[in-house]
Amino acid sequence: MIMSCIVIDDEPHAIDELSELIALVPHLNLVESFPDARQAIAYLQEAEHVDIIFSDISMAVLNGIDAAEILNNYCHFLVYVTAHRGYAPEAFQAKADGYLLKPVSYVSFTQKVEDLTLKHQDIIKLQRDEQQFLFIKGGQKSSFIKIKYSDIVYIEAMLNYIMIHTTTGHEITYIGLKAMEDKLQIMDIFFRINKSIIISLNYLDRVDGNIARLAPGQSYQIGDKYKSVFLDFLRKHTLKS
Repeated sequence: MIMSCIVIDDEPHAIDELSELIALVPHLNLVESFPDARQAIAYLQEAEHVDIIFSDISMAVLNGIDAAEILNNYCHFLVYVTAHRGYAPEAFQAKADGYLLKPVSYVSFTQKVEDLTLKHQDIIKLQRDEQQFLFIKGGQKSSFIKIKYSDIVYIEAMLNYIMIHTTTGHEITYIGLKAMEDKLQIMDIFFRINKSIIISLNYLDRVDGNIARLAPGQSYQIGDKYKSVFLDFLRKHTLKS
C-alpha cells in the first residue's frame, strides 16, 4: 500500500537528502516539500491529509514542536528529523511517532518507515473491518443512501458533484472528488486515474498503455499525474515468470 508523505525543512540540502531516501522506498510517495511549517499547514488545509509528515524541529518561521498540534490533525504519523538530540522529550510530548537524527542513514530511515508501515496496515485493517459501506446524502432533505464499497464500479466528477456508478445503477451526491478520494483511503481497491475518475480494481479488466478498461465496458485515460503510482501498483501485483 502506498503511503503519501511531505517533508518540512528550512535547509534545501536537508530536503534533498530526505527526498533521496524516500525515493528508495517503493511504497512511499513524496507529495510535496516545504521550507517552513506555515506553508505546509496551508497546503494541508487544502489537501486535507497525508500519511506521514517528516519535519525538522529548529526552523525560524514556526518550529516543528509548536506546529505539532496542527500537523497531527493532517497525518497518521509525525516524524521529526533533526540534528539536535536534546529535542527528544519535547518531540514525544508532542505525540511524535519517530525521531531521526541528521544525517539520516538509510538503515535508520527504512527501519522507521517499516515500523510505520506495519502500524498503518493495522489502522487500515481496523477501519476496513469496521466499515464496508458508506452513506451519501440523497436528493431530498434528511434522505440518505447506503452504498457498499464492493458495488462501486467507478466514480466520476461532474462539475460540483460526483456520480457514483455501481453494479445496479448510479447515485449523485454534492461533494468533490477529492473528498471522496480521501474517504476511500481506507480501501486499497480504489485508484484515482485522472482528475475526473476514480476506479475500483474489482472491475478493472485490463490496462492498455494509458487506457484503463473496466469490465462493464467503459474506458478511461490514465492521467500523467496519476500514472506512475498506478502502474507501480500494477507491476507489484503482476505475475512474473
